[in-house]
Amino acid sequence: MSGPETINTAGPHSFVGVQVGQMHDSHVYVVGPDDPPENIYEVGVRYLESGVPGKAREHLERAYARGLDGPELHFHRALAILSKRSYRDLGTRDRAVLKELESRTESMGHDEHGQGLSVVFALLSCVDGSGGNSDTAITRLRALPSVQRTLILRHLGLVLTGGMKQGLWNQVRGNAQEKRFSRDRRERVWSYFEPEPAPARARHPESASFTGWDVFSGLLLAMATLTPIALIMKAALTHGDFLSLTSCLAMLTLGPAAAWDLCSWHHKHRRRAALERAYGYLRSTSSPPKGGFADRVDEAFDHYFFTYAPDPADRAAWLDGTKGVRRYLRDEVTRTYRETGVRADQVRWLIRFMVRDVRSRWNEGMPLEPRDVHKVSTAAKLRCTTLFLLLVVATASALTSAFQQAPVATVGCVLLASVTARFTVPLWLKIHSERRRFREQSQERREIIGARRAEHERWKNKLEALRPSEEEMEGWLDADKTLILDEVLKHYGLAWHEVIAHAFLPTPNRPCKSAHVRRGPWRYSRYEIRLFLVTDEGVREAAADLDFERGCWRRSERNNYRFDALSSVQVEIESARRYTLNITLTNGPTQEIPVSDVPTLDTVEESPQSESSEINLDAAGFSHTLRILEGIAAEGKSWFERGVDPKPAFSSDRPVTDEPSHAGTTTAARGSVTVRERSTQPLPG
Repeated sequence: MSGPETINTAGPHSFVGVQVGQMHDSHVYVVGPDDPPENIYEVGVRYLESGVPGKAREHLERAYARGLDGPELHFHRALAILSKRSYRDLGTRDRAVLKELESRTESMGHDEHGQGLSVVFALLSCVDGSGGNSDTAITRLRALPSVQRTLILRHLGLVLTGGMKQGLWNQVRGNAQEKRFSRDRRERVWSYFEPEPAPARARHPESASFTGWDVFSGLLLAMATLTPIALIMKAALTHGDFLSLTSCLAMLTLGPAAAWDLCSWHHKHRRRAALERAYGYLRSTSSPPKGGFADRVDEAFDHYFFTYAPDPADRAAWLDGTKGVRRYLRDEVTRTYRETGVRADQVRWLIRFMVRDVRSRWNEGMPLEPRDVHKVSTAAKLRCTTLFLLLVVATASALTSAFQQAPVATVGCVLLASVTARFTVPLWLKIHSERRRFREQSQERREIIGARRAEHERWKNKLEALRPSEEEMEGWLDADKTLILDEVLKHYGLAWHEVIAHAFLPTPNRPCKSAHVRRGPWRYSRYEIRLFLVTDEGVREAAADLDFERGCWRRSERNNYRFDALSSVQVEIESARRYTLNITLTNGPTQEIPVSDVPTLDTVEESPQSESSEINLDAAGFSHTLRILEGIAAEGKSWFERGVDPKPAFSSDRPVTDEPSHAGTTTAARGSVTVRERSTQPLPG
C-alpha cells in the first residue's frame, strides 16, 4: 500500500487520527557544544532552508563568531536577516549587520555566493530609498546561477514589493508551480506524519501450570498404578497358555499407543477451549474505556478489518466470521503494548499486518475458528476408540487368566489400580498437555515475532525512504502559499504595484496530523493560510483551507476593511504552547486566530516549550504579520507612509551569542495594540 488509509469520523468503521504530535528523532538541527563552526554553519543553513530564519541566524552568527568566514556564510547570513521580513521590519542591529556585510562585498571572492550577496544589496538599494536602479538589479538577479537566484526570490519575498515584485512575479509563480508537486509530493507527504513504529512484540506463552511437586506426585501415582498392572500380567503369564501370552503382549503394545492418542485428543480439546475463551466465546466481554489505549486499538482493528475485507460485496460475512480472531488480536496488542509508553498510532503498522495475515488465511481457506484450528480429525478419533476397545478386550483376557491363578491378589490389584488411575490419568494428561502447549506456543511465537520483525523493518525502511526532508516540506508549503497569493491577487484584480505590503499567517487547521523533528518547526497535514494585502484603499484579507498532503485548497473566507475599521489587535499568551491573535473590527466580532498551538507530546519535549513556540512563531512569519496589523490598528495608513517602525513590539533585534537567548518581552502597547500574557512564560522573540 502507498500509505495509511484516510482517518476521519465519517462512518462506524472509521476513527479519528491521533491528536498528539509526532516527534522524529533526528539530529538535523542538533549542535554539540564542542562542534566545529562548520557543523554549526550547516545547521544554520538547514534552519534557513526549513523556514526558521531566527534560529538560522543564531547558528550562522555563532559560526562566524567562532572563526568561520567566507562569501557562502555571509550570503546565508544576509538571507537569514531578510527572510520572512519586510525591509521596515529590520531593527537597528539588523541594518548595522547588513551595512557591514555590504561594505565587505568588494573584498569578497566573486564566486556564485559573492555575486548573490552583491545582488541582494543591489535589490535592497531599490527598497531603502538609496536610489538603486530596479531594472539593473533585476537583470543581475536573473543572471545569477539558479540556486542563488531561487534562494533570493524565496527569502526576499516580503522585501521585494511594488514594481520589482511585478517584474519577477511570473518567475516566482512559475517556480512555485514547478515545485508544488515535485519529488512525488502526494505519494510522500503522508509519511512525514507517520509516527515511529513501535518495536515488534508478541505475546509470551504462559508458563506450564504444573510444578515439580506435581511431577513427583505423578511419578508416585504412576508407580502405584503400573505396579498392580504388572502383577496382574505376571499372574496371567503364569497361566502359560497362548491366549494369556497374546493378551499381555497386546496390553504392552496397545497401552502406550492408546495413551498417546488419548493425550493428543485431550491436548487439542484443552487448546480449543482456551482459544474459545481468548476469542471471547466462553466469557462475557465489555467495551474498553473511551479514549484510552485499548479503545483506540479496538477502533483501529474495526477500521482495518472493515477496509481490508476480501470481498467488499460480502463484507458482512467477513466481519462476522472474523469476530473472534479480531477480539483475540486486539487483546494481544493491548496487553503487549499497554503500560509501555507506546501510543496506539505507533502500533497501527502491526494492526494492518495482522489484518492482512488474517485476510490471507481467509482467502487460502486456512482455519480461523478454535474448533477448526485445534480440530481432532475423525480418523484420529476412530483410531483412539479402536485402540481402547482392543485394549479393554486384551485386559479382560489377561484378568481372566490372572484370576484363575491368584483370585484374591488379582482383585486387590484391580481395586488398587482403579483407585490410583483415578488420579494418575488426569494429572499426567494435564502435565503432557501443558508441556506440549508450551513447546507449541514457543514455536508459534518464534515464527510470529520473526514475521513481525521483518514487517517492522520493511515499514520502517519504507518510511525512511519516503519521508520528506525539512527543506522539501518547507518548499512545498512555500509553493502553496505563493499560488494561494496568486489566486487572491487574481480574485481581487490586484497587480503587485498596487500592494503596499502583504503578510502570510499559516496556522494549523484542527483536527489534523502534526509532526516535527527535534528542535524543528511543527508541520501540519491541514493548514489555514491567512493572507493580508495592504493597498492604498485598505486591507484585503483572505483565508484558504490547505490540505497539505494533497496539495489542494479552497478559499474559506475573505474580508475587506478600511484602515480605520481595524480597532484593536491583541495577542493572548495562554501558555508556552498556545498563542492566540485576536483581531477586532469596529463593525464585527473579534477574530480569534490560534497562531501557535504546539501539540502535546506523550514524551518529554527535547527543548524548552518557550523555544519550541519561538521556532513555530518564527516559521509562521508571525512577527511581520503582527507588525503590519499593529501598525494599521495604531496609526492606519500613515504608518506605511511614515517609513520604518522605530520600535516594533515583537523585535528580533537582539544580540546573538554562543548561547541562545530566551529573554522575554514585556507587554507592549501602541494605540489599541496590546500583548496580553496569561502565564509566567517569557514572550519568544
